[in-house]
Amino acid sequence: MTQTLSMSVLYKKLSAIGFSKRFVQEKGLPSWWNEELDNKPVAVLEGAGHIAQRLHLDLKSLLAENQKPQFKPLLHTKFKYHQQDKADVPDVAHQLASRVAEVVADAIKLEFKPIPSDPNQVRSEIVAKHPQVTLYSLLDYCWEHGIAVVYFKNYPKNTRKIRGMIQWQADHPVIVLSSGKTQPVCLAFDLAHELGHLALGHIKEGILIDDDIKQDCDDREERDSNQFAVKLLVNSLDNSVGNKKFKNAKDLKNKITQLLQSDSTIDPSALALNYCWYNKDYFPLSLKCVNLINPAKEGHKTINKFLDQHLNWEELSDDNADYLDQILGE
Repeated sequence: MTQTLSMSVLYKKLSAIGFSKRFVQEKGLPSWWNEELDNKPVAVLEGAGHIAQRLHLDLKSLLAENQKPQFKPLLHTKFKYHQQDKADVPDVAHQLASRVAEVVADAIKLEFKPIPSDPNQVRSEIVAKHPQVTLYSLLDYCWEHGIAVVYFKNYPKNTRKIRGMIQWQADHPVIVLSSGKTQPVCLAFDLAHELGHLALGHIKEGILIDDDIKQDCDDREERDSNQFAVKLLVNSLDNSVGNKKFKNAKDLKNKITQLLQSDSTIDPSALALNYCWYNKDYFPLSLKCVNLINPAKEGHKTINKFLDQHLNWEELSDDNADYLDQILGE
């Protein structure tokens, strides 16, 4: 097939499994690639190698003339599905997130320190160093305990996404967060949920994937991780607002300010989010309150700023460094 190999052939094959031409160009090929190489078989063969590595594909299947490209097998994986159609599994998202975790792990040297199963103890350790339990203080706690955290959401369009993932790599876990809600408190909850999985021993090897995180779930481990996250973030003030109705976000904020007089270690944004955890119909109001308390929506940048501070870029190959720069970019 080498004599007839061209990028147009590869683009067509990749499109069949969910990768558009644009996505492959932007995320699958190295930054130095240009379209002048698209019809040069030797160059395309090299390009195919980069694509296979970056998109977690089996190279032989990508090059085979009459074969659908196949993903590489994942590590032993525990899936937490919340959507009813479990047949529609987010394979593309799994594979891309797993590859990101692999590359991140290659560029850091961490010693994992097990975290307590009691969220009260975790909370005490955090507030001994920080004034509140926030996304920032949770990230600091994770990295101190040898838990790498990365935000990644560069999935192909029209691809079923995931919310979070934990992957054991090189004797320490890597947490990948992918929520589209980038308010710091929203990502803090997702991170606390994944920490719950780790603390409670739900994953000790391989991969655990949350396609979503919801309260009304019949999975015991999901409920326990939710409870861990809630306790970690809002302590004894869980559901303290109850089902009280508010005219607007400002009234909810005032109520939260009143409640927090008893515990200043709680992020007021977390209590605003906690309100809609029990009152789903008031989610828009809760989110308005979150934005009123803290209008920042750059929690994802905070996550990857921590990551950048811990990455040893010299440990990465030139191609993996280029890949991370492309895949984690805005």
